[in-house]
Amino acid sequence: MTIVAAGFPAATTVHYPLFSLMLLFLTRKLSGSTDMLMGVFDEMGVPAFRFNFDLFDHYKFSWTSGGFRIEDPLGRICESSDVTEMVFYKGLFAVDEPCEIDNGHEETKWIKSWLNTLYHSLWRWGADRRLIRLVHPYAVACTKVTQMEAARDFFQVPDWMLHFGFEPSPRRVIAKNLIGRTFEAGSAMMAGIVERSMLDPAYPWFTQEIAPGTHDATVLYVDGRVHSYQFATPRGNLTDWRVTQGTDANQWVPWNAPDGFDNKVRQLMDRLGLKFGRLDFIVGEETEPQFLEVNPCGQFGWLDEDGPLPLHHEVAAAILDSATILEERFLRYFKLLSSEFNPSTFQPFNFSTLNAN
Repeated sequence: MTIVAAGFPAATTVHYPLFSLMLLFLTRKLSGSTDMLMGVFDEMGVPAFRFNFDLFDHYKFSWTSGGFRIEDPLGRICESSDVTEMVFYKGLFAVDEPCEIDNGHEETKWIKSWLNTLYHSLWRWGADRRLIRLVHPYAVACTKVTQMEAARDFFQVPDWMLHFGFEPSPRRVIAKNLIGRTFEAGSAMMAGIVERSMLDPAYPWFTQEIAPGTHDATVLYVDGRVHSYQFATPRGNLTDWRVTQGTDANQWVPWNAPDGFDNKVRQLMDRLGLKFGRLDFIVGEETEPQFLEVNPCGQFGWLDEDGPLPLHHEVAAAILDSATILEERFLRYFKLLSSEFNPSTFQPFNFSTLNAN
């Protein structure tokens, strides 16, 4: 099966010739950014096949020595021989994390582990063929600790601590979630001010100094382009803006970052080996931007303009750009991860030393 892309509408500033194309987008059901990107690809005339891993039982899937074949609930088909680009966006599971798979299934941990193996296999299949675009498939390779260690060369980073097993000295700090998963009951850990010495040493914690500044800021990075926004209202007692999602209080406005800021973002993302991500900061007129984290697979739908969706069009164009191929650098990186670890000779890995060619 060969699908030829239609021409792009006149409204978009990015134009591609007619050519055979199939974009395989591996994701989950609840992803607003994916929803909007699928609409943009449809508008651009780009055939994009969405595979929601958490709705696996709504699809028909087979993979043999001759390749794989996926059929979605509407009867549309994607065959491996047709795939020309791949995007991996929030497809991996934490085996205990509640999701759609838990509805009507037994042995859910086994199913999620099985699907994670399929995810890894599809990633390696795409990487070997130089098909993976823009988004880092494995955020686990870019943890918060890795990010903060790298960010110190470019930004102010509030002092932080990972700890368990002892009682630290008294201090009011921000307690944060180190991982992107929920508790057993399905609730999420939001950032909040705590007395560090009161935290139970039987549990692992990630705490950080309270950053100076008046506003939350977030930055969307798309292959060298930097888009900066700040929360419309001062922080006040708000320690985690995510609690406002889905409400009228979740309002962001363009932020005029200080001179040199965009270049520092580019340098940091190059150091981390990322071509896409959403970075979070605390900012204020009397303080330097305080780096908090990078989400290598962050959503961004609430930042875009209703109607024209310029950010989503920019991300879509970057996905279609062959210059955003990721896999060769990361194949080499994961080979390094699998080599024997020697604490006496270990040095933090600098992605910028890798050649993309």
